[in-house]
Amino acid sequence: MSQVNEAIEINEGKKINLLAPVFSIVTLLFSILILLLFIDGRRETDSPLMFIIVITAVWLFYVYQLTRFNEKKHVKDITYAIFILLIIWELSTRIFDLVPKVLFPSPENVFNVFIIEYKLMFSGLFSSLFLLVVGFTIALVLGNVLGLFVGWNERLRNDLYPVAKVFSPIPPMIYTPYLIALLPTFKSASIAVIAFGLFWPTFMNMIIRVGSMDRRIIDSAKVMGVSTYTMLLKVVLPYSVPAIVGGLRVQLSTTFMVLVMAEMIGARSGLGFFIKKYSDYADYTRVVAGIIFIGIIITILNTLISVVEKRVVKWKTV
Repeated sequence: MSQVNEAIEINEGKKINLLAPVFSIVTLLFSILILLLFIDGRRETDSPLMFIIVITAVWLFYVYQLTRFNEKKHVKDITYAIFILLIIWELSTRIFDLVPKVLFPSPENVFNVFIIEYKLMFSGLFSSLFLLVVGFTIALVLGNVLGLFVGWNERLRNDLYPVAKVFSPIPPMIYTPYLIALLPTFKSASIAVIAFGLFWPTFMNMIIRVGSMDRRIIDSAKVMGVSTYTMLLKVVLPYSVPAIVGGLRVQLSTTFMVLVMAEMIGARSGLGFFIKKYSDYADYTRVVAGIIFIGIIITILNTLISVVEKRVVKWKTV
């Protein structure tokens, strides 16, 4: 009988959970935003189709999160903020025209750029991702491999760690113009900027990680007669993997922004070039669209890294 009651409670909980999105504040904000689109405003705008698709996708994502039993409160808070921001944006631009039209385009016009310029935006994305992946991989491999060996050797650690501390804080954008002038192509310069910018912090963090490793783990492996090669690959490296993967999100976001800034200096393709090109013509509708697009891409990349982290790093450090 108790099992039947528990089943009834679970089913009732599911029903309540499924109805929750309908009566939520987010749904109310979503409805207000949809209604605003049917009100005649003081500005003429492009088709609101893409804007409607975007806000509907945000609402559906919220519904999906809310109907899950393991929902996270920060998803609600972020969705609240998105819809409130969009309502303020819509009211201050298209409805009441309270802000300068050139600097503050309406959301309908901004999101319509994703339809008009989708070919240019995605070609720029693929160009940026190619440079990002190549530079990121070079820095990640060299930084972690060299950091592993330097961190293991006490003499090298004492000699090279101070050098890494000097170069690590230097913003990559400082030597970007020099590398663009020095190297034969912009692609090679961009890859070098990414590699240099990411290598030093990766190298330094790996040295710290290996140098601070619990001596009991090392001593236990030595008692078993493990060789240095096996020690590094089978003991030290797995110990360091969680920290390596855990830092990828911050490193990737920083590297992507460095790449975009580099593309704004001397590129002929890429997302940074897209923004720089239209900012030169004061076409801030496309500039804002490009900024939003970059934010979406960074969010997707960080989400993918989180998924990889959960699947790959299934152990905890000691």
